Amino acid sequence: MRYPNTRYGNPEEMKYYTQGLKIEDICRRLKRSKKSVQAWLNGDRKVPWWVPELLRLQRMEHVERLRQMGMGDHRRQLEGRPGFMQNLSESNLTF
Repeated sequence: MRYPNTRYGNPEEMKYYTQGLKIEDICRRLKRSKKSVQAWLNGDRKVPWWVPELLRLQRMEHVERLRQMGMGDHRRQLEGRPGFMQNLSESNLTF
């Protein structure tokens, strides 16, 4: 779903695409200062429309590169290996 205001980007979408990244890495990807990126993440300033779009496209490109190199979804490749994941029905854990 698109953010209702097309002039500004969705701040939650920006947070989604930047989770787990250092602030310096985000600044380098967006070619913006640390001050600007922190203001966007903290909600002090509105996020420009192009920021979440650029982050989304960068993620899509990264996934496509991995797929082309045969490294697709590495989690699926590891599931069949012993010791990676236990079958919950066989384990003693109860939820």
